[in-house]
Amino acid sequence: MKQHPEAAKGQAKKTVLVVGLGRFGFALCERLAALGQHVVAVDKVRALVEDVSDFVELSAQLDATDEDALAKVGAKDADVAVVSIGENLEASVLATAILRGMGVPQVVARAQNALHARVLAKVGAHRVIFPERDMGIRVADLFVFPWLTQFSPLPGSEYLVGSLAPLPEMVGKSLVELDFRNRYNAVVLLINRQGSQFLPSAATIIEVEDVLLIAARQKDVEPWANRLYEEGGDEA
Repeated sequence: MKQHPEAAKGQAKKTVLVVGLGRFGFALCERLAALGQHVVAVDKVRALVEDVSDFVELSAQLDATDEDALAKVGAKDADVAVVSIGENLEASVLATAILRGMGVPQVVARAQNALHARVLAKVGAHRVIFPERDMGIRVADLFVFPWLTQFSPLPGSEYLVGSLAPLPEMVGKSLVELDFRNRYNAVVLLINRQGSQFLPSAATIIEVEDVLLIAARQKDVEPWANRLYEEGGDEA
């Protein structure tokens, strides 16, 4: 399998088992493979297995409620298992329980509704996700807060990471003068200055053309970002 240019360098690869190869499972496999991870993809439907076979390391047609079948494809050796089965709730729950019983360190399960999520949690899913709901929320937020296109959520937290231009009152002052972290409830991770990036120190003075890579909660970014968009000054 060819290494994708976005594959993380210097990081240990993880083995990820993806159970269920519908649209969500397929996209997950494709992205994980592009990032250079070891992907094992399984589904009951042969055509879906064949669709991913060109870019994952191992694909197999099997019933995910069959513990022996999962064992044969190395499920016990997976670092992460994602149960992305869609409509068959019983299969989703059984597969999750089996994978937990096998001792997979992290089992992530896709839920269709709140009741399904509670059952998945009860059988041991470490994390339950709602891809359709989460995407709907994300798209709605992008309509209301267009600046969010420049930010990415940090998995498992309420924090975002992204780039913004400085506010006028920041320019010409150092991070320590601004008491930046306390005043804006944000941390400056990097500064992009005329195409060069560097880690700022407390004494770094913000310049008007700078672009700041920050980590902050959405509620703390909103006032800053909205001001820039209203004034037409966001050049990030």
